[in-house]
Amino acid sequence: MAGVTLEAHGIEIDKQPCPAVNGVLVLDKPDGMTSFRLAALTKKLLGLEKTGHCGTLDPFATGVLVICVNQATRIADQLSLQDKLYRFSMRFGVETDTLDKTGRVVQTYNGPPIDEDELPVALDKFSGSYRQQVPRYAAVKVQGKRLYALARKGIEVHRPARDVDIHRLELLAYQWPEAQMEVHCSKGTYIRQLAADIGTLLKCGAHVNELRRLASGPFDIAKAISLEELEQAAKNGKWKTNLISMNDALAHLPEVLIQDETILKNLHNGHLDPEWKAGNRDQLAQTHGPVRLLTAENHLVALWWPECRQNEGNRQRMLRVFK
Repeated sequence: MAGVTLEAHGIEIDKQPCPAVNGVLVLDKPDGMTSFRLAALTKKLLGLEKTGHCGTLDPFATGVLVICVNQATRIADQLSLQDKLYRFSMRFGVETDTLDKTGRVVQTYNGPPIDEDELPVALDKFSGSYRQQVPRYAAVKVQGKRLYALARKGIEVHRPARDVDIHRLELLAYQWPEAQMEVHCSKGTYIRQLAADIGTLLKCGAHVNELRRLASGPFDIAKAISLEELEQAAKNGKWKTNLISMNDALAHLPEVLIQDETILKNLHNGHLDPEWKAGNRDQLAQTHGPVRLLTAENHLVALWWPECRQNEGNRQRMLRVFK
């Protein structure tokens, strides 16, 4: 059987049929690969029907990339909402158009080195809620076009800004012009933009040299496997030992056990008993977002949004059933 060669990594992929499995894999994304490509390679390597990733990493970045397998692609939206932890290296004194080492230098600083005592003061300015502008080179769409596509054509458009949360921003090491940082932040935070904004505040400019995601929600780098390790596990048939169940992946969400077989049977057909809903909705009145509906064996059957009430003016789906 012909293989698919990964030239950059010296890996050959043999497509093998795989019975339907659902869950989450935590991979350590290598440098020089897009998140989309890693998800696609995982699909080919394991012979899967569907894969999707949760939270894009820039091609030059490495670290935790959560890959959803088959039915788990339908919970990617819930996993993408979680906080992230990054370690990154900043290069002061040089600004690039992409805000990272892959870009074209657009400005340099010829002043004196920034004193180390100035850094904690500057970092404190970004603690808490922070209004961040989306970088020119980003996948966000404006007027139906990706920002990076417009930037490559030299087209300038108004870029949106959004609130992000910086829970912790710590200086690990500093020797002009390099600084090592660690940041715990909300989803959607652009570390490239954060570094550029710090450089702007210090009036010397900056860009990101290295970026590594250490955690995405509860999935940390200690649980991640490399592409090469995944390929080996695929060859010996042991890759499923790395698969996290959909239920475990959503452990941060509240749960309700359903033991009534009639209710479960109807639920599998996409119908949740109205009396059951009414009785449980009051108990979950303070819940924002979905609730896991489980069998007695802790198998995830569906996600239910108890605060959503179906009516003519509300078309929001309040039930997501899994096979």
